[in-house]
Amino acid sequence: MKRKLVLLTAIILTVSLALTACGQKDIGEAKAKEIGLAYINNVFDTNQTEATVQRYVEECLPEDDGALVTGDPSIGTRVVYYVRVAKSETQPLYEAGVVGSSGNPYYAIQGEINLVLTDEQKAKANTLFAEEKTWGEKHDAALTELKEAGIQWMREKIKSNASVLLAASTGDYPHENMNITTTFVDSFYVVFRDGTIYRIRMQWPSMQILGISVEHES
Repeated sequence: MKRKLVLLTAIILTVSLALTACGQKDIGEAKAKEIGLAYINNVFDTNQTEATVQRYVEECLPEDDGALVTGDPSIGTRVVYYVRVAKSETQPLYEAGVVGSSGNPYYAIQGEINLVLTDEQKAKANTLFAEEKTWGEKHDAALTELKEAGIQWMREKIKSNASVLLAASTGDYPHENMNITTTFVDSFYVVFRDGTIYRIRMQWPSMQILGISVEHES
């Protein structure tokens, strides 16, 4: 009798999990497109109106937004919509990821093809390149300038007037081993007091955002 009860309980749990997986809220392609385009337009100061949308079910961490855990407690799955704006099949311009169950955008990127330097920025880049052919103090100062611009951008665009605890480079690689060009790109983790962590990728000297993603939500 006890064995039958255990078996019955297992069946009920299995059916319950299956129903949860099948019945999990999904915003659908049309809503994902609307949210993705709005996020792209806000982050990159553009005015895109058309995009393609692709839906995937992907593995994720159990603590990630929209995660559904039905078996191994260390692995979850979630529906993700990829909203893409492209000039052609080989020239993507913008992309955003939207979680299907919550409708939350969790990353956005744009191609460097979109970045156009002003004459002043071009002169600044050429001057640095002429003065320092390998990574040195002047490049470190430019990197600090880029980081400060990123913090300011995050406060203005993403979390208005929020307190930033830390902005740290994402990699441990030595910059002195980089190939020096007139411009450079770097990534930072921006940690807010409420525990939210973003990763941003920026170009110097345009100080433009190439990518943003949510690494941890409070």
